[in-house]
Amino acid sequence: MHITSPIKELVTVEQVDGIILCVLESETVDLNIAKMGVAHRVKLYGDKDYPILVRIKNVKHITKEAREYLASKDGCNKVKCGAIIIDSIVMSVIANFFLQINKPLVPTKLFTNKESAIDWLNTFK
Repeated sequence: MHITSPIKELVTVEQVDGIILCVLESETVDLNIAKMGVAHRVKLYGDKDYPILVRIKNVKHITKEAREYLASKDGCNKVKCGAIIIDSIVMSVIANFFLQINKPLVPTKLFTNKESAIDWLNTFK
């Protein structure tokens, strides 16, 4: 099943083979964008907890409030585990900061390729 978010200029969300795929398109993610993305994901796929694969495609900055929210109980709502795809030094710094400082409430790892991330996420299905 493939459903794309109506806020696709900021966040796209789809479920493929039991994994939620999210792509953040915005260069800056603030609390409002984080909440919209989570609310949309839960609205579409809130029937159970899913592994989630996040690609921070163009992100150059995530606000402190957005990081705190995404790591919180509300931000992790209906998430079994999370994999974050990084493919630049900027994304690596942002993602490592998120993991070390904000400490998401679900198991979360960084990956440089989608295949490895999906293999890891599949262990949580």
